Amino acid sequence: MTSNYYKEILEHYNNPKVQSEIAEFCKNRWVGVQCETLDTHGKKVLVRYLGRRRIPLQIHHPMDVKNLVLRFISLKPRTIYATANLYKRLTKEEDVVNLSNIEACMPTWDVDNNLENWDATVQTVKEIISTLESYGVTKSVFVKFSGRGAHVHIHPYAISENLRRKHNPLDLAYAIVEYVREKIHRKVLDIAVRFKAEKLRVDNEIDPQRLFVSPLSIHRENLKVSVCINPRKIEEFNPEEDAKLAKFNHYEGWKSYEEGEANELAEKAYEFVGGYPTLPKPRRRKHPPVDKQIIKWLSLTGFEDRKK
Repeated sequence: MTSNYYKEILEHYNNPKVQSEIAEFCKNRWVGVQCETLDTHGKKVLVRYLGRRRIPLQIHHPMDVKNLVLRFISLKPRTIYATANLYKRLTKEEDVVNLSNIEACMPTWDVDNNLENWDATVQTVKEIISTLESYGVTKSVFVKFSGRGAHVHIHPYAISENLRRKHNPLDLAYAIVEYVREKIHRKVLDIAVRFKAEKLRVDNEIDPQRLFVSPLSIHRENLKVSVCINPRKIEEFNPEEDAKLAKFNHYEGWKSYEEGEANELAEKAYEFVGGYPTLPKPRRRKHPPVDKQIIKWLSLTGFEDRKK
C-alpha cells in the first residue's frame, strides 16, 4: 500500500517539467537513486548500477526518469543524484573509475547550514558569487537549493575543451573550489558569527564519484524540491514557499554558460592548489571547525564578556 506522502513523490516525478530538467542535468553523468527502503545496515538504499553486469545508472531522456522510478518502485525511490563528472562513455563499471574517461567536471561549493539560518547561507552564497565575478565568471554560475543549504555550481563547459585536455577536468574543478574556499574563509567565519550560524560551512566535495542532488529532485529527508535559483535573485528566494512539492519556483536558466569563461580562474587555481589529492592520506585541517573558531572569535572580541 502506498502512503499519501509517497503518492505525492510519485506525482512529482510524473511531472513532464520535472522529468525534462532532471534528464537535462543527468545527461552523460553517473546517476544514483536513493530510496526509502533501508538496507541491512539501516541506511537508505542507494542504487547506482543496473543488473548483474553492473552498468552505471544513467538518465538520457525525460521518460527515463519515470521508467527508473517504476523499475525500482519496490524500493520506493525518493532522491535522484548525479555526479559532478560528465563522462565520455558509461557502458561498464570500469568507466566510472577511469579518470581519463572524464569529459568535464562541475565545480561545486556545498554551503551546508541549518535551514533556520538561511540568511547566513544567502550571504555566504553571495560571497562565493562575488569572488567568481572578480575572475570574470558571471554567465556560467547557478545556485541550487539543497534542502537545508545551497550548492553553488559553475557549468562544467565554462572550462574550455582545450584546457580540459591540458589538465584533467576533475583536477581543475577541485582546484577551483578549494581556491575560492580559501579566499572566502575569513568572510564565512564573520558571517557565521554575525548570524550565530554555528553549523555554517563551505565544503569542497569534489571527488571521483561524488553525487550531487539533481535539480527538481526531492530532498532525501524533507518534502522540499531542490530548485535552481537565479544567482542575481538569491535574496528573493524563500525556502519555505519556493521549494514546495506542489508549487515550486525553479530557475531554468541554470543551463546557460559561456565556454572558456572560467579558464582564467581554473588556471590560477590549479597553479595555486594543484590537482585532486589522489592518494588517500590523513589531511590536517588548515582551519579549526567553524564552531570552535566562532567561540575563539567571540572571546577575542570580548563579546562573551559583554553578555555576562
